[in-house]
Amino acid sequence: MSWLESIQYHGRQLGHRTLDRHLRLGVTGLSGAGKTAFISSLVHQLTVGDQIAHLPFFSVLQQGRYLGGRLAQNQPLAIPRFPYEQNLHYLSAEPAQWPPSTTGWSQLNLSLRYRPQGAIRSRLQQHSELQLEIIDYPGEWLLDLPLLQQDYRQWSTFCWQLFQQPHREASSVAFKALLQQCDLQSLSEVQLQELTESYRSLLLQYSQQSGCYLQQPGRLLIPGELAGAPMLQLFPLLPEQLETDSPLLRRLTEHYQSYCDYVIKPFYRQHFSRLDRQVVLVDCLAALNAGYSAVQELQQALGLIMQSFRYGPASLLSRLFQPQISKVLFAASKADHVTPDQHKALTLLLQQLLQQPIKQSVYASAATEAMAIAAVRASQAGFVLQQGQRQPCISGRDLATGEPVTLYPGEVPAQIPPAGLYQQHQFQFPALLPTTQAAALPLPHVRMDHVLEFLLGDKLR
Repeated sequence: MSWLESIQYHGRQLGHRTLDRHLRLGVTGLSGAGKTAFISSLVHQLTVGDQIAHLPFFSVLQQGRYLGGRLAQNQPLAIPRFPYEQNLHYLSAEPAQWPPSTTGWSQLNLSLRYRPQGAIRSRLQQHSELQLEIIDYPGEWLLDLPLLQQDYRQWSTFCWQLFQQPHREASSVAFKALLQQCDLQSLSEVQLQELTESYRSLLLQYSQQSGCYLQQPGRLLIPGELAGAPMLQLFPLLPEQLETDSPLLRRLTEHYQSYCDYVIKPFYRQHFSRLDRQVVLVDCLAALNAGYSAVQELQQALGLIMQSFRYGPASLLSRLFQPQISKVLFAASKADHVTPDQHKALTLLLQQLLQQPIKQSVYASAATEAMAIAAVRASQAGFVLQQGQRQPCISGRDLATGEPVTLYPGEVPAQIPPAGLYQQHQFQFPALLPTTQAAALPLPHVRMDHVLEFLLGDKLR
């Protein structure tokens, strides 16, 4: 982007913010929570799915004032574009597939046109426009934010406390043995790279292991443009290796500080610190499947992430110079993987997992909402007769085999289950493929109209 294009783009942003006609929405959550599917569905509902019967709780549509949405044509060429069209191709394929997960940050700009609600504005203007910016980024990068609140020694201690948990300990044995044999007095490039690669392999193993959410540093997994940078030679020494000063400890401390200063802080300032509204997606069902330690780690990860965001009401000055998040939606994703009668329990479980972050946002006067949703519905709910009684069930296609399945997934606990329950009961909520849908038809969903109303309803009046 040239300096002139940059000035023009940011000038337009400033004008829209002055008139409260600009909104920056961040979609956050841990890897696997469904961020890519959520953004694709959100855009599709605003541009294609704007039918009253399809979005009954989206008030601007119900009132006949929504004139439609379109992808903005003025997005700067230097900003990576969210692959919306490619994602729709996956969702409309035969058979349908989930789009690939996020591998870098991206943005998509929309222009939403509507008729104003107020009598005076509706006479002065035939229509108004809201400029919506949607920001997407890998969940792995999101988990770097808590590093800003620790130094290298604290981070290393935290890592090994985490690696000693029952669902992680066995995987960390090889890396631990390699650290025990390393020479703390040596700054050999060969040793540094060998230890870095071993730690990266451990993080990759954890990232593919159900119930492991905290993988740091995130750029070691998805380096992006930082591939090969010396600051990514970063791994946690053992607690006993932190007790005495050593050349290796000093080098790793230097890399850690550089990573915080030149990677995390600029990324936070550019993307997170300027958000107006935020969606936090949580896959509670996968954590329940993985066991007690996984649920505890999920709660810990969400708490650490949420400490990094600013919450508060959006005044004119704050919108212009120091934006704060004025609305936060906490969404339990994949609600269609359980029967509808379990959605309330799923929402209550989410609220307990996020109890402390919700308190923080409410204390800062940010409006919050928790709900169970499915951005792209992957099942049909119904009933089967079992011993003469109607039993709720869902039907869909199994993610692993692609075969049709009809089942009752089980009950969702309304609160975090105690450790003892997992010794008596194993949760086995299914993983499903999306239902095949023509690209011209609205994507099926669960409560995306509620999502749109909460996030955008007050801005489309």
